[in-house]
Amino acid sequence: MIKPNPEQESIINYFTQNNTNKRILLVEAPPGTGKTFTAVATAMNYVRFNIRNNPRYSKKVLILTFSKNARAQIEKQLDILSSDDINWGKYIEITNFHSFFQKYVWAYSKYLGLKENLIIMSPKQRREILQGKFSTIPGYDINNKDQYDWAETLLEGDFTPLTRYGNVKASVKKLIPYKEDIKNIIKEVNKEGYIGFSDIAYYMMELLNKSQTLLSVIQNKYNLIILDEYQDSSDLQDKIVKKLIGKKNKAIFFADSKQMIYEWRGASSERLNNLLNDYKGEIEQKELIEVMRFKNRNDIENILKDAREGKHNISDYTSSENIKYVQVKVEDKNMFIPQIRNHMYAVLKYKILNELPKYEERKIKSIGILCRGNELVSYIKKAFREEFKIYSQTICNNEDEHNIICDLIEFMRKQHAKIEKDELCREVFKYIFAVIYDNNIGSIKRKNLDIMSFESLEKAHLDILKTIRHCIEKAYEDNDYYKCLYNIVKLVSNANFKINRDMMFIVRRVLSLSSYSEDKVMDIFLQYQYLKAFKELKGIYVLNVHQSKGREFDYVYLIDREAINKEENLLYVALSRVKEKLVVFDWVV
Repeated sequence: MIKPNPEQESIINYFTQNNTNKRILLVEAPPGTGKTFTAVATAMNYVRFNIRNNPRYSKKVLILTFSKNARAQIEKQLDILSSDDINWGKYIEITNFHSFFQKYVWAYSKYLGLKENLIIMSPKQRREILQGKFSTIPGYDINNKDQYDWAETLLEGDFTPLTRYGNVKASVKKLIPYKEDIKNIIKEVNKEGYIGFSDIAYYMMELLNKSQTLLSVIQNKYNLIILDEYQDSSDLQDKIVKKLIGKKNKAIFFADSKQMIYEWRGASSERLNNLLNDYKGEIEQKELIEVMRFKNRNDIENILKDAREGKHNISDYTSSENIKYVQVKVEDKNMFIPQIRNHMYAVLKYKILNELPKYEERKIKSIGILCRGNELVSYIKKAFREEFKIYSQTICNNEDEHNIICDLIEFMRKQHAKIEKDELCREVFKYIFAVIYDNNIGSIKRKNLDIMSFESLEKAHLDILKTIRHCIEKAYEDNDYYKCLYNIVKLVSNANFKINRDMMFIVRRVLSLSSYSEDKVMDIFLQYQYLKAFKELKGIYVLNVHQSKGREFDYVYLIDREAINKEENLLYVALSRVKEKLVVFDWVV
């Protein structure tokens, strides 16, 4: 049994032993201080206290967090602390914002003027549908990413992109007069039965505003709400949570002001100050200080302490037992010039390779290679895969997986219509390239799929391409496209390709269904995502710093540190992912 330290114990017992008129607690909780343990232990202690005082107690504690990964960590902690004396699932509900909102929006979809069977669009589907409709807006450029990213999230909030000088980006500024028109376009798509993740919170707020009865039911259901990673919540999420708390319920807000890195999607540096003002006279502040993660690794503890205090010029430090600084010598470091940037990346990949532990150690340890931007992430992944035969793991590649699942559903809808051979050929190879890393299969190239025809296969000489051609011909004659795709994906899985294991698993799982329905396919996908969040991290992960938040790695390799040196919170998040060893790479001319 884990024994709480005095800081943790004061929070765990706050609503059961203290004589206090405060009903809101704000806890500053840095990484490694046992926040997850404290949150779960608090919920369990609160439930036990109420059951002892009222055998008919039937309310719940709601633990609400930001992501599926964070939710999985909390559920693991509950499992560790659980005993057989209480059915904890009856009294403690652990979920994330989107899942919690979705439960109610789906249940009351008709009441909200939406279709009964709502479909969550994949990012690819959403882009295709909305881009066509947004094109009617004056000044909208279908190729402008800033415009689309701003427009498609408007129901959740106005996350206006700014230049480095703090001005609204010119391309987006053109669309601001048409903000309500854009929102109405999204709502019309929603009414057709298609909804995006960024729309769900809007309808949850609409539901609570529309039905005071439902709001009262939810408020009565949860008499303690525990918020995890509160600093990351958007304005809309924040407003919904405060509605659920109401004027009587208790709440604990766990937050870390130094990990607030999601301003671009609605998180606010004023979030904690606003909370203190909103609950003035009803709120108390506490702090978790003791860091327990590093097991006497004082050098790591000290660098995190300095980063937390804003001493972010870590290049002043020297290597120590658990920290290593690697100089990446280049002739120039002007990344705005493509030739120079390409040279820098080429030198960097070998430096990283030289610092990686031996193969046996890589299999049992988790290694997080953290970059500032996605361009460098993609470069390192590709270089490792193609040049060094090192395959990185994925924590959660929801977008690609969601896209392919929704494509499979669309493919399923075509089963009763005749598909031309050229289209069938393109469909089949789309899924083949989804489950392998290879860019070519003989003369068939990933980059040319859009213009591929059946004639390309008729000219192919590789045995596997001949087999695929035969499967497609038979499927065309029999109108049995799903069986064809299943056999071809199975064939590919046993061939000599570089397999994307995660994508292969989910595609084969869907294709092996004995009967198909959209609901069944989406249920399989959501269950797969849920279970994947519990997966223990082992091997190499290449990702940006934002994606690493909420995760910990045995070894952290901080790449291109200079790019985030002035972003204190982002640097702190990157450094605080480490458990055992930190390697920092710096460009040197």
